[in-house]
Amino acid sequence: MFETESENLEPIHANSESQKAFEKSKKAKNKQRFETGVNGLDTMLEGGIRWGSTVTIASDSVDKEKLCHQLVKNALKRGFIVYYLCFKEAPERLRLTMNEDGFNAEHYEKRGLLQFYTPLETELTRRLKDSAELIREFDKFITRMMRDVALKVVTRKKVLIVSNNVSAIYSMLSEDPKWKDFITKGSSWLRRLVKVVGVQLADLKDAEAADTIADFCIIMKSIDGVPYIKATKVSSVGWVPYRSTPNGIEIAEEFVVW
Repeated sequence: MFETESENLEPIHANSESQKAFEKSKKAKNKQRFETGVNGLDTMLEGGIRWGSTVTIASDSVDKEKLCHQLVKNALKRGFIVYYLCFKEAPERLRLTMNEDGFNAEHYEKRGLLQFYTPLETELTRRLKDSAELIREFDKFITRMMRDVALKVVTRKKVLIVSNNVSAIYSMLSEDPKWKDFITKGSSWLRRLVKVVGVQLADLKDAEAADTIADFCIIMKSIDGVPYIKATKVSSVGWVPYRSTPNGIEIAEEFVVW
């Protein structure tokens, strides 16, 4: 009788130790990643986005902005500092969109956690200036921002950098190929920092170009009328259906099959 109980207890103990080791390994891995807090997405990304990475969310639907603002909202709630670079949409419209999604942007702005920037100013300003002048201005802006972010990191702050919408830069590549240098410069600089993640929004037509520059892409598109999402290069999971709700994007984890 006792031998039987002892034999039965041994595998249970082994399983318990194995589970503890798994949980410990999982926690260690998660410390190396920015958890998005989006249902199903962190599962797809095996715990989240690796620190120092740049990810592009590519889509032609408003869902890319909704997903991006989920990431921003979740980061702000955890005390992150968010730099929001507006290349296409004005900060005023983004604040309105965030408020419609139940996200009070001004509350975080007053606390100094959320900061909007317009590095290339307005569409009209861009048309009035030639490419060389814009590049000089953008270079000055990026240099100042890099220095500011580095100081935040030194003081143990966590930073999320959002660029909405980098397709505005991709469209200028035809005017001057030096714009690509700035995109790659930002990505390589980010990899040297800890506790910083970059998120870019782009149109679906620029997904292939973005995938060559960013560490990976999150692509969202409709297939046969059903919205799907997938991550390139960092996940073996293929297209997974998702739904857009008033509370944000939801990815059913039961569809995430390895």
